[in-house]
Amino acid sequence: MVVGAGLAGLFSAFYAARAGLGQVVLLERRGAVAGLTSAHSAEGFRLEWGCRENIEMVRDSVEIFDNFAEVIGIPGHEVGVQKNGYLFLSGSVGPSYRHANLKARVERWQELGLTDVAYMSGDEARGRFPFISGNVEEAHFRAGDGFVSASGVARGLLLGGDFEVFVDSAVELIETRGGRVAGVRSASGKVVATPIVVVAAGAFARSLAATAGPEVPIDSRRRHGVIVFLPPGRIDRNWPMVVDADLGLYWRPRPEGIFIGWERALPWDEEPAEGLDPVPVDPRYLDQVQVHGQRLTSFWKDLRFDNIQWHGGQYVASRPYDGRPVIGGHPDVAGLYLNTAYEGRGVMATPAGSQLLVRLIQGQVQESQNPFRVSLGGRGHTPDDMVL
Repeated sequence: MVVGAGLAGLFSAFYAARAGLGQVVLLERRGAVAGLTSAHSAEGFRLEWGCRENIEMVRDSVEIFDNFAEVIGIPGHEVGVQKNGYLFLSGSVGPSYRHANLKARVERWQELGLTDVAYMSGDEARGRFPFISGNVEEAHFRAGDGFVSASGVARGLLLGGDFEVFVDSAVELIETRGGRVAGVRSASGKVVATPIVVVAAGAFARSLAATAGPEVPIDSRRRHGVIVFLPPGRIDRNWPMVVDADLGLYWRPRPEGIFIGWERALPWDEEPAEGLDPVPVDPRYLDQVQVHGQRLTSFWKDLRFDNIQWHGGQYVASRPYDGRPVIGGHPDVAGLYLNTAYEGRGVMATPAGSQLLVRLIQGQVQESQNPFRVSLGGRGHTPDDMVL
């Protein structure tokens, strides 16, 4: 049984059924699948990460997106893969929370085998991308990165997956017997027996898993996104995802205009929060992106922010923070597995993360070999500094 029908839960159910792990049932508390954080993401994918295991996970996931129709067995099913690239910019004008040091990043990726990331001076970047302001001093770009439709992926998994889905089915607790999973109890009081539960419930994962055993150290935080609607032709649909590497503010073209995200816009961004549905938005976020987006993007000062669509979600991260998802079996409760804490990488990494989860359930991979293992006291990793 899988709890939570965001992309992590959908891919978990899809690959569990594909592996022949018996009857697979997916329970979702909301009235539709992939409707909370998955629906409000920037839908990007990139390979520029600070540790090898994150790079490999996203690379394997992108291969799944590239061959998605074949993977789900539905010829012609499109998920909107668009490889516009990711462009990271850095400049010394205005506030920043870290020194990006882009040249050192590119040198490290060369060592990790990611040789197709191009370093550029500010002038070189401006010559290639006309929207870059004169404040940009350096940049790096990888052309193979891009975007994918989260809704298209979710729809394909439902159509091609051999598992049952029940929406409006909130799980209240996980029942155990003798130190192992025995079933789940719904909010209505109904008990469903099962020897295996995969918790892929995003911001609700910690509290749900804690009904079965010791609390897993993960935190969730509110996150904003906003679509700014712009006149046709104002934004080139072929432009890349653009990231202010000093601030963490990012934007990408969309058919309606641009999507803007920034995880450090407001003080409460760094404060852990309980699971929320819906996720409230704060109008002060718009004030922050309107001002600070001008730092490295030339057209920003001319944007109007009077026609927008809010996107509120929650990112889940491991604690102590190490920039890696939490995937694997609970060390104290047999049959309890988690697939969560992707921290903004839920779209780009859950395909391969869910494949790993299923291999762990099957015993094909040992937890001692799993860098994303569930730990009650930290995993000993150096943090991945490419998480925004």
